[in-house]
Amino acid sequence: MTELFLKITGLVLVTATTSVLLKGYRPEFSFLTSVCACVTALLLIVNALAPFIDYLDGILKRGNVDAGYFTVVLKALAISYIASFAADTCRDYGQSALALKAELAGKCAIFALSIPLMKSVLETALGFADL
Repeated sequence: MTELFLKITGLVLVTATTSVLLKGYRPEFSFLTSVCACVTALLLIVNALAPFIDYLDGILKRGNVDAGYFTVVLKALAISYIASFAADTCRDYGQSALALKAELAGKCAIFALSIPLMKSVLETALGFADL
């Protein structure tokens, strides 16, 4: 994991330098360079986390625990990271209104994702109340 951290840090620093140099001459290439580097870093991180996610999924399966809750948490985490990535990219290029919309879209997506989970919790609570 340390090697990955160093690779991503190197990628980010080289890209930041390149992006700043390009911004004065070709701003459109500066933007594309930043987005490509961010997507590459994100894919590297997701690839590195896959074994840990598989490990936790295996533990849940061995314990006969419903993995649906774990899946909802992972999806919510992914949505929040993607929304944050989009918002930060928009802010870097002076588009604060778009950044706020990206954050709002992420929050709404997480809310929609959590509705079945909330329904399950409420049904369980109501079941206990009927005892």
